[in-house]
Amino acid sequence: MDYCDALANHLLTQCLLRGPRIEKLVVPVSEGNLTKYYVYNEQLFQLLNETHTPVGHGGRNRMDTIKKGLVVKPILSSEINSRCQVDLIDMQAQPDDHYKFIMVYQNHLTKFVILRPLTHKRAEEVAYVLIDIFTTFGAPAILQSDNGREFANKVVIELCSMWEELKIVHGKPRHSQSQGSVERANQDIQNILATWLADNNSRKWSEGLKFVQFMKNRSFHHGTKRSPYEAMFGTRAKVGLKSTQIPTDLISTLKSEEDLEKALGCGINIKNINEKHEKSDGSDKDSAKELFSDEDENDQIKLRIESISSNRSKSAENLKVQAKKMKNLSEERFFPGKEGENVKIKIPDVDRARCDLRCNLGVILSVKDNLYEIGTNEGRLHQLYSRNQFTICKEVFIQADDVPPVHISLREVARCKM
Repeated sequence: MDYCDALANHLLTQCLLRGPRIEKLVVPVSEGNLTKYYVYNEQLFQLLNETHTPVGHGGRNRMDTIKKGLVVKPILSSEINSRCQVDLIDMQAQPDDHYKFIMVYQNHLTKFVILRPLTHKRAEEVAYVLIDIFTTFGAPAILQSDNGREFANKVVIELCSMWEELKIVHGKPRHSQSQGSVERANQDIQNILATWLADNNSRKWSEGLKFVQFMKNRSFHHGTKRSPYEAMFGTRAKVGLKSTQIPTDLISTLKSEEDLEKALGCGINIKNINEKHEKSDGSDKDSAKELFSDEDENDQIKLRIESISSNRSKSAENLKVQAKKMKNLSEERFFPGKEGENVKIKIPDVDRARCDLRCNLGVILSVKDNLYEIGTNEGRLHQLYSRNQFTICKEVFIQADDVPPVHISLREVARCKM
């Protein structure tokens, strides 16, 4: 076999290390300025581990498979700040000095999350932290919280009092059409944080939030088909030279810019190893300048803006595709309910005491646009429910005529059962 013909389209780069010369077989990738490296079987574990670690040991599903959720009518966002969600993770069982809560702020379109430690769950402290985020990324039109309507309303009031120019509204609490996204994000964050604490032999979770935030935002999101970081900024998250095509074993030897220039002079070129190295006149400095210089600054800015816009548009399109699949899956699993049928509604933990009942019986009063009005012995529930939020009972315990003509919240229903 003629290896010269077989490897005609391949590039062979030679890295001059402190030890003997090492050869690596690579092939250029047509999409973008990337280079694909071939590795030995002995190197697979190391490379998989390096890929697995940045996502916080998120499990095999975070690397290659898709998680499926069930909702009836997902909310879709078309603009970057049309809707954002804020939620709290209770860490009182594992306090970090005076920090007892984690605030999770998520952009609904890009799924980009921001994490902050809190000492209390008061609306004033949450609003103070949100102001810092809003003045950096802009304020959303709708701020949603799953911690209750009263809490969300207080946060919005505090925000507007701190920033008079600001005008936002709070979304429906525990909205069935978007609650799953926040809950999955919270679960991922807690899992990644637990791994970070174990890896660093630490209990200072407030210090690990920044790293957890970065791990979460650089992970591939199955809904948008890209990482939250890429959907937000139009480019992949970078970690210095480790995000370039320079081999890892060579990066460990670099200590200064001069070392980098020497490495580049040896033939390693990050942007286009095939073309730009041939154009270089061989000097270390010219090679480094050519590597990092822009052909035209205005064109580069324009391309970056187009990249950001394209990534956000594709994120919105992919979320629509995901929403359609999830809706079809929900319809297959949850057959429609009828007026007069009895249902069992789960009472969220936030609305019940430890000794309260976990579920409550109700009856379907009306159905409109796949949303159900449900009544109980205490009154009509304020919130409209999606089909996946309740279980249909085979027996009839409550008649529609038994429902009092008053409106009541599920939390009040739970208290009436005490």
